[in-house]
Amino acid sequence: MRLIRQPERSLSGNVPNRSAFQSIYLVLPCISLLCEASRGNCPRRQSRPSANCNNLLGPFIEYILIWFVQCRMKRLFSEVYLHLIAGVIALGILGISAHTLWVDRQNTWHEAERASRNVLTTIAHDLDGNLELLDLSLKGAMEGLRYLGSQQLPADLQYRMLFDRAASASFMGALLLVDQAGKLIADAGPVIAPRSLDVADREYFIVHKENNHIGLFVSRPFASRTSHGDLSIGISRRLSDPTGHFAGVVMGSIPLATINQMFDNLSLGRQGAINLFRNDGVLLTRYPYDAGQINQDLGNSPHVQRLLQAKSGTFDSISPIDGIRRIITFERLTKYPLVLTVALSVDEIFSAWQRKALILSLATLALCCAVVGLTILFQRELKRRTRAETKLRRIARTDDLTGLPNRRAFRETFEREWRQAVRAGSPVSLLFVDADYFKNFNDRYGHGRGDEVLCAVAGTLETSIRRPRDVAARYGGEEFAIILPETDPAGAGLIAENILQSIVALNIAHEGSPYQVVTASIGIASARPSRGSERAVLLEAADQALYEAKAAGRNCLRVAEDTTQSQHKARPHAVA
Repeated sequence: MRLIRQPERSLSGNVPNRSAFQSIYLVLPCISLLCEASRGNCPRRQSRPSANCNNLLGPFIEYILIWFVQCRMKRLFSEVYLHLIAGVIALGILGISAHTLWVDRQNTWHEAERASRNVLTTIAHDLDGNLELLDLSLKGAMEGLRYLGSQQLPADLQYRMLFDRAASASFMGALLLVDQAGKLIADAGPVIAPRSLDVADREYFIVHKENNHIGLFVSRPFASRTSHGDLSIGISRRLSDPTGHFAGVVMGSIPLATINQMFDNLSLGRQGAINLFRNDGVLLTRYPYDAGQINQDLGNSPHVQRLLQAKSGTFDSISPIDGIRRIITFERLTKYPLVLTVALSVDEIFSAWQRKALILSLATLALCCAVVGLTILFQRELKRRTRAETKLRRIARTDDLTGLPNRRAFRETFEREWRQAVRAGSPVSLLFVDADYFKNFNDRYGHGRGDEVLCAVAGTLETSIRRPRDVAARYGGEEFAIILPETDPAGAGLIAENILQSIVALNIAHEGSPYQVVTASIGIASARPSRGSERAVLLEAADQALYEAKAAGRNCLRVAEDTTQSQHKARPHAVA
């Protein structure tokens, strides 16, 4: 009958699978080299001298290293996989939360941009319409001035010809006509009467006087001399005579308070702002209104330069006026040298998002902690179950009375060592040990004392074998079996002799035995197996040798003649 190869098993009963052997594939050559070095390149032992430490060191190291690799690395890999799965779950939760927060933040940002763009478009449309009406009033006054001729018409008719279009410009504060010297010619005030007014020192007058092709000009804010000193900006055009020389200026003023009234009903937050810049970077007005902040020249600020370099756009920046970070949406008016901006505070925009992010972060942290906690609990439970399963496997392979491996563990170990001997071409020996006259001992002293004897014999067997791979097991009843790998018949005989002497040395009284003390009989069988050989033959040979020892009078050993040519040495005995 051909032998069937099965996975090798350790003494504790752990069965490593194929992946476990693959994981240690690269480690085993190192183990072999270390073992050969520890053996000092000595040949395999054919006998069993007890004092030969060099022969014991190599197998011991090999056994320890293989046990460590198979058991410890397998446990390490299982823990790594468990932690890896927990890490993937925690990272997945973190990733989903981070992605959700990021998408929500982007949506909040885009929503703020759309809202500020809508507000800006509305304000720019209204401002552009009002400025257009004011510009039409300026052009109407210029046309009426050309038709006045010698100015001999009545004052009320002159007023109507000059300022008839100004009635529709509700945005306007004052409309003035001045000559080349800056003296007032006429104004669109409520009283039709001449009055003295000199604006030769105003910015709008000086600019038109020095430039003949400037067109429409927007002045810096100034204190009005006709409206109780209210701050206003001037929208002006140049007057020229028929020869093209400077003839004066027509100017319409816009009070800053009137402009700011457009923004009163808007909700931009506590730190939101609306700014109106001139195309050279001068701040004309600002909402919320603060007289100390307007009329600043911010043309050199990188913040304002971005406003002046494009027609429209959106960006975030720290304001050079008050140092608050805002989202700036700006647009240049189509017909006028003005830039209008709507600025929303970044902190206010993301205040709701930050609260949501805090709540979601705490929830995510709690979930991650729960995953970690469950992983730890699961790992503890897994270790507990592993220890319990290991204990159960050990119990299933351990004799309850003596603590030695039981018959099942013996068979597994013997099968493994037989295959190893086939691969290595080394000998293997088997000892069957049986307590003599044990039934008589139980009948005379009781089963309790009989159990004590079995435990004492088991202890003697364990102390008589020294190598890690040597195994003593309880085979059944009062019978024990010992597996001795890499041991020839001479070495097995030395061990058997030592066992017989040690059992007698226990000096356990046994009146039912002719020796008056507890003794044992031992059957020895050895073989150097090859491929195709049957291990059952060795078992039968050892069992037959045990029967021969009992037939020879007990308290002796016999070596199976059909498996080895070694000589055996019988101990003197009394007649049973």
